[in-house]
Amino acid sequence: MSKYIDKSLQFAREQPRVEFTMSTNDRSSEQVALDLHDLYENAPCGYHSVGPDGTILRINRTELNWLGFTAQELVGKRRLAELVTARFRDEYRRVIQALISGRHALGSASDVAEIEIELVRANGSVFDAFLRIAAVRDGKGRFHYTRATVIDITARKLAEAELRDHAEELQAISERVVEIQETERRSLSAELHDRLGQDLAAINLNLHIIRDQLSPGSRTKVGPRLDDSIALVERTVEGVRDVAAALRPLVLDDYGLVVTLQGYGEQLAARTGIRVIVTSKGVVPRLEQDAEMALFRVSQEALTNVLRYAKAAVVQVTLAASAKVVSLTITDDGCGFDAESAMDHRTRGLGLLIMQERMRAVDGSLRIESRPGAGTSVMATIRRDDDDNQDIAGR
Repeated sequence: MSKYIDKSLQFAREQPRVEFTMSTNDRSSEQVALDLHDLYENAPCGYHSVGPDGTILRINRTELNWLGFTAQELVGKRRLAELVTARFRDEYRRVIQALISGRHALGSASDVAEIEIELVRANGSVFDAFLRIAAVRDGKGRFHYTRATVIDITARKLAEAELRDHAEELQAISERVVEIQETERRSLSAELHDRLGQDLAAINLNLHIIRDQLSPGSRTKVGPRLDDSIALVERTVEGVRDVAAALRPLVLDDYGLVVTLQGYGEQLAARTGIRVIVTSKGVVPRLEQDAEMALFRVSQEALTNVLRYAKAAVVQVTLAASAKVVSLTITDDGCGFDAESAMDHRTRGLGLLIMQERMRAVDGSLRIESRPGAGTSVMATIRRDDDDNQDIAGR
């Protein structure tokens, strides 16, 4: 376009300036050329052309204003690469060389490339820019120069940085909330197990002693009521034990994830009638405490969802370890659902969100596979550290 503008302007200016003899077509051509020139110079984006050696051949007023230079300071005197920050200069040069050779970074033929770089103003300040660069060739395919459209993306980059900061803050808050929640659960679980559990055990013992010391006549009168009370206390002890285990399974700290999941599966099966099969493939190492708790909470949430929604008869819980990862898979034979829709951030349920956040907090990943009528699989994966190759059960 710039060569056409130059030629059009030159043609218009070389014509005799005798307006009363100028045809309508001549006046129209000059006006078109002037309009194109004005459009080029004052466009809302920058334009520049760069020769084979990198020298700036042409640059519009918009880009000059952004840079704080005059055309006399740049055109024919400076290479555009000199205005690119050191951080992006090599990448910019690689893109230009790829355009000159007609091969872009992926190895396929291309005369257009896009790149985000930083440009340096005359006063030394920097702004972010998006460049769409096109190679201009003659009819025989020989390279002549590059022509670039430049967009100032500083505002977008600032917005992206703010979003990243907010996301990091939210992530930190989420991790802190989980940490506080686990601390409170551990404390409450210990309180239930140690204090309330012991008190209930003492009450049960006293009731047994009282029943044994009753006379035959008194036992006939109050014996059935005492038996009911003893049974009620024993059921309450079991309930407290289940609640304490759900809040914070103390066995997890001592015996690890496999034993904990086996115990939890047995409790769930006894309470609901669903068959829960817990297996491990190979030797599953001990992980960091936070990682083990995250996997347990994921299994807890997944099994809760099975009870609420799946209408499943069998649930398979599998722990597996490889050299690099430990994975937990919970698979049911229930009614299934549309997993893609369920994982959409706009419609995602709180349970799925909590599972994802727990895995993200320990640098893990979560994947859910399901479809209506075909059951569901929840797969949580955590990378192993070098220390995980050894059993750290004694920590």
